[in-house]
Amino acid sequence: MLTENGLEVDMAALEDVLQRADVLTIGFALFAERLLIDTRTREGEGPLVAVVGPVQTVQERYLWLGQHRGNFGAPEAFSFFVWPKTVRTLIDTDVLATMRARLAAVSPEGESALRDVLDRFAALEREAMRAAVVGDEPWRTVWPQAA
Repeated sequence: MLTENGLEVDMAALEDVLQRADVLTIGFALFAERLLIDTRTREGEGPLVAVVGPVQTVQERYLWLGQHRGNFGAPEAFSFFVWPKTVRTLIDTDVLATMRARLAAVSPEGESALRDVLDRFAALEREAMRAAVVGDEPWRTVWPQAA
């Protein structure tokens, strides 16, 4: 699949990650927030789908997981990637169908949480695009603001 900027997404590799990852973090180009999906469950504790801030290193993400999901220990399969297309494309093409199915298999709340979080990311993306057009932070415009 080609992105808007012509970069190719290796869909077979992505599908493999979606099938195997215990914890998956996805970054986006226009804003700092990340999508974190932790598929691990145990009695009384379902999967986690959350909007999280960026970290500098994988060790920081493991520390975050220890603070928020300490009952699970370290994940066996942790993956991170930056989605090079828009959030709208991620949603419309159902790229995360495999992950959605995995979440649905263990918890209806997990699948619902994924849908809600993706809607939130779509709103973040719209706001980032608006900010870029009008020159709001963190974007700078080359045209002076009208008084």
